[in-house]
Amino acid sequence: MMDFMKWFNPAGGDQGSWNGPVPNWMNGDKMNDFLQQSMKEALSSTPFHHELQMQQEKGQEEVKVVELMNEVVVTIALRHPVDPDAVRLSVGSGYLYVEGLEAGRMTIKLPAATSRRNVYAQYREGVIEVRLQKKQTDEKEIFLHY
Repeated sequence: MMDFMKWFNPAGGDQGSWNGPVPNWMNGDKMNDFLQQSMKEALSSTPFHHELQMQQEKGQEEVKVVELMNEVVVTIALRHPVDPDAVRLSVGSGYLYVEGLEAGRMTIKLPAATSRRNVYAQYREGVIEVRLQKKQTDEKEIFLHY
C-alpha cells in the first residue's frame, strides 16, 4: 500500500493531503499510469512470456526469441537476401543452430527445453521464423486427502 501511495503522492506528506480540488490519490491520470505500469511489470515477469532480442555486430541479422506457454518462437530478420535451400537449421542441447547465412554459423540459446518433434520453420520476405514446441514434463499433481 505504501508503494501505491508513493506513486500518487511522490512529494510525500499526508496520505490524504489535498492538491487542488481533488486529492492526489484520486487523480484519474495518475491512477491510469499506475495501473498501466503495474500490468506491464506483472506481465513481463510471467514465466510463460519471455522475450529476448539480440542484435549482433552492425550489418548482421537481428534475432528475436519469444517464449510462449507451449512453444518458443525464434525470428531472424536477415540483412541480405539468402538462398533458402542453402540455410540449414538444427536444434539440440538447448540451442538453435543456423548455417548458410552471411554471418556463418549462428548459435541461439533457447530459453526453455524444446522438443525435437513438431518443429516448424518458414522463410518469407527476408525473415526466418522457427517455432519449437516446448518439452512436456511428466509432472503430475498429487492431491492431498484430508
